[in-house]
Amino acid sequence: MSAITRKTKIEASLFYDTKENNKQLIQLLEHHINKTGELDKLILDYDYGKGKIENVEILKDTLVSDENLKGKFKACYQISEFSMCAAIDYTDTHTMDIDFAIDKDTNELILTGETRYERFDEI
Repeated sequence: MSAITRKTKIEASLFYDTKENNKQLIQLLEHHINKTGELDKLILDYDYGKGKIENVEILKDTLVSDENLKGKFKACYQISEFSMCAAIDYTDTHTMDIDFAIDKDTNELILTGETRYERFDEI
């Protein structure tokens, strides 16, 4: 079983001013995640080889945070695959639960995806 984690540098002090304002926290998180592409990279680590990953976003009204700036949200994304030779043309929408933490000591945003269970009987 494994969960993938991505870390990125962030100015944590900006987020500590948003403890009482969840809307501002969401805007700052979305801006940073979109700017760095870390959420896209995390999802790609899970679904590599399944097709093109696109339209990654934080689903509206899913972000929750505690007073320590730890929380979770649900990410939504699409996987598309097209191959004329194999007669494949589809787009499927997926969601993933993401945990996040803002570490003021290291100035990092830590994103952790879902735990994926591996089957050893197929190896």
